[in-house]
Amino acid sequence: MMNAEHNPTAAASLDRREFLKLGTWAGGALLVGTYLDFGAATAQGAAGGFGGALTPPDPNVFIHITPDNKVALMAPNSEMGQGAKTALPMIIAEELDVPWSSVTVYQADLNPAYGRQAAVGSGSTSGNYARLRQAGAMARAKLIHAAELKWSVPAATCTAANGVVSHLPSGRTATYGELAEAAAALPVPSDYPLKDPKDFKLIGTRVAGVDNPKIVTGQALFGIDQKLPGLLYAAYVKCPVYGGKPVSANLEEVKKLPGVRDAFILDGVRGLTSGVAIVANSTWNAFSASEKLTVQWDEGAGAGQNSDDFAKQAEVLGKTPAVAPVEGAKNLEAVYHYPFLAHATLEPQNCTALFKNGVMEMWCPTQVPSSGQGLVTQGLGLAADKVVVHVTRVGGGFGRRGSNEFSLEVAVIAQKFEGTPIKLTWMREHDMRSDNFRSNGWHYFNGAVDGSGKIVALADHFVKIQGQVGGMNGGGFPFNAVAGSSVQQSLIPGNIPTGYWRAPGDNGNCWAVQSFLDELAHAAGRDPVAFQSELQLAQRPGAGGRGGAGGAANGAKMNDVIKLAAEKANWGKQLPRGQGRGLATSFTNGSMVAIVAEVTVSPAGELKVDRLVAAVDAGLVVNLSSAEAQVQGAMIDGLGAAWFLKITIVKGRTEQDNFDQYPLLRMSSAPTAVEVHFIPSQAAPNGLGEPALPPVAPAVCNAIFAATGKRVHTLPISGEDLKWS
Repeated sequence: MMNAEHNPTAAASLDRREFLKLGTWAGGALLVGTYLDFGAATAQGAAGGFGGALTPPDPNVFIHITPDNKVALMAPNSEMGQGAKTALPMIIAEELDVPWSSVTVYQADLNPAYGRQAAVGSGSTSGNYARLRQAGAMARAKLIHAAELKWSVPAATCTAANGVVSHLPSGRTATYGELAEAAAALPVPSDYPLKDPKDFKLIGTRVAGVDNPKIVTGQALFGIDQKLPGLLYAAYVKCPVYGGKPVSANLEEVKKLPGVRDAFILDGVRGLTSGVAIVANSTWNAFSASEKLTVQWDEGAGAGQNSDDFAKQAEVLGKTPAVAPVEGAKNLEAVYHYPFLAHATLEPQNCTALFKNGVMEMWCPTQVPSSGQGLVTQGLGLAADKVVVHVTRVGGGFGRRGSNEFSLEVAVIAQKFEGTPIKLTWMREHDMRSDNFRSNGWHYFNGAVDGSGKIVALADHFVKIQGQVGGMNGGGFPFNAVAGSSVQQSLIPGNIPTGYWRAPGDNGNCWAVQSFLDELAHAAGRDPVAFQSELQLAQRPGAGGRGGAGGAANGAKMNDVIKLAAEKANWGKQLPRGQGRGLATSFTNGSMVAIVAEVTVSPAGELKVDRLVAAVDAGLVVNLSSAEAQVQGAMIDGLGAAWFLKITIVKGRTEQDNFDQYPLLRMSSAPTAVEVHFIPSQAAPNGLGEPALPPVAPAVCNAIFAATGKRVHTLPISGEDLKWS
């Protein structure tokens, strides 16, 4: 069952202004050194990259300790519900060895000193784990050294734990707060031993999110909550046809509407999609004025794009035979299609900017703050140290906020209104129409199984609209486990904007590949669990790349994951007709996941997902509470997308522009039980925000087949006829 456990000793969350007050109050007794200002003077050199400094971390920027033994820790990555703002400081606190109850967490602004600040690819924890452990261990070593000097004792006779340094022979103790000022003057030690993971006290436990109290009491945290003195509000209207731009608009009429301060066309800025900006004294007035806006658009060549035409082109391309039939074997052919998807973040895209004294200061809900900074520096010709990015909490990301075009839009408007802060918010309809969609795709499969139930041929001709994300090659599972297998890819020309959508590529391709594997298993007369387990062990060593279920997993470890999922889901227990179980696996962002879905389908075709059971090997789990929530959330997200969602293009524009046409999963459709089981591990952590999403759709569709004998070949499931008798 889905649940969350409250931890009354969870650390508090601290915003930047509160932290500045703390630094002022504490004076010089901060570890280590003086406070690193997050302003224009230090936010430099970060434009354009997902990573950051690869040198050993400087504890100065991560850890501050006050004389009364209070500890403030930095969370370097954006928080969007994945738990990074809690998990990353937990890593520091573990190595520093301080009680979590004494910790206060603050959100870092963009600064290269923090290293990897990109919350993408499920990499917040895995990308920061080693550096944050080092930062904590370095600080702990400095505190021990300060005690050694204070007491004139050998290093080996002192230990640090729970915020206290102890001299074992004499029994003397000193809190970290008492030693902080002396430690601040010491150099970073060359020797800072890390803990053995078996000795972890905090990592691996359940810790409540540091922002939870503020969230449940409705306090301002998100980008859309930002308020500054003299704030004006902006809307930005772009052509509904992708690639179009404004020719003229009724700007003078719009300027006379209530609360409107200005309206103007923006064009010719590097990296900016042309459009019409409206600035008003409230978001309501800006939105209301945008609905009165009449624009003559140059729709361009994009106006000829249609989903039906894409499908026809895919059919022509996909007819190219991928593999010849195998004599004496059972040959199968199948076509699987998944649609475009929108991100539909509950917090629409927004950003606040203030241009003053040559500096662009921004408050942004972003997954990749350096990306937004880079767009602004390139678009406006500003130096990186003149673009300051304050990172707010993100109300849903899923890859959408890895691109930051809203940052550039508001920056251009703010530059025109120099000295006045501007908050840009996208209307829901504009947000959905102007998305960077999950790409569509068609898989044309050929396969064959011999009399012994083994795959003797496997080929996939994959067709998709052209774009950067979602490709296929033959290096991943299951193609790396079948000799002579092949993957061919063809692209349909078009300019529909596509981008990173939770578990890019795998989110659609895993459904198709794992569903076809289930077809092959049933054609061979074999149990799907045994069939896939055998195939996992056959993966070629050293194979890599992206396949339908990610790259090349460790077959033996994946088998442990499959075994655990099957055991917890009572695989093999007989079910009546109309009920079924289905299995699917995924290796995404370094984590191995197996999901068993249990469904009921009425004779009239009404689907109910009764149970989802996930087994996961993601390496070391830092925060069990948020890790469990991430897997649960990914499964629910994947289920809703597969069951109900699609974006269709007609005359170059989306047909769906709000939740009445793009219905997210409701509680009435949620599974009765959602279970998560982790394989215990002390290996370095891998991703958790995305890996459990790809196998949900095929597990559910395979369960539908087991229940009804009907195979789902086109998503969403809601568009398929599941009736049986």
